[in-house]
Amino acid sequence: MPKLKDHRYLFGKDKFLEYSFQALQDQFDTKDEFISFFENIENDDQKNLFLKIASFYLFLVKNGDWSVDISGSSKNIDYLTDTYKYIAIFSLIESLQEKEHIDFYSYLVRRKTKVQFPINNKIEIEQLYRDYKQEYGAIQQSDKFFKSLSAKSKADLIKNLEVKKAEPTIENLSKYLYNLRSKFVHEAELVANMSGRPTVSGYRKKFVICTLSLKKLMAFFEEGLITYFTPDKRKT
Repeated sequence: MPKLKDHRYLFGKDKFLEYSFQALQDQFDTKDEFISFFENIENDDQKNLFLKIASFYLFLVKNGDWSVDISGSSKNIDYLTDTYKYIAIFSLIESLQEKEHIDFYSYLVRRKTKVQFPINNKIEIEQLYRDYKQEYGAIQQSDKFFKSLSAKSKADLIKNLEVKKAEPTIENLSKYLYNLRSKFVHEAELVANMSGRPTVSGYRKKFVICTLSLKKLMAFFEEGLITYFTPDKRKT
């Protein structure tokens, strides 16, 4: 028996379409324009995914704030909210990965990879791992997402984020942004430089000057999300 597709968000379209409009209304001139955009998404699977991501974005990021109930502490702490929203944005970007994830072992033994066993040395295994990360690494989805932005937005991102002694490319900057996500996930380091005020930090022994705000990152995310679900742009 074929597996039933989970279209729960599409089944609840009236509710989730309204959530999605609330999340992305800044990107459209009218609600009718937004509805037309949604109706042109290429199939039901993509429509369902759009409703899910946009609705999650509304609750987790757009209108979601981290608050604490601890004696002696402020209820809302900016850098906790910024971290919470930042990680949510990158989780949503990663969820747009079109390939089903497989682990490195499965990648090695699948027929498509065409690995010749035994693997002879460290150099060969390192190359295979680089190839694996290129195809399935989450950072690749982040890089692809930011590269999909308009030329104006990419220039704006480059203007607000400078990695000293590194070429000012979207690829390098998206790697830095993704590294902030990984620092929290793997080392519990908070995201404390998304205030919009100039901050100086380190990244791979290089100075980073950041004037990027979370609000601006949210605008980039909204643009990239719309681009992802625009049929003619998905084919470019």
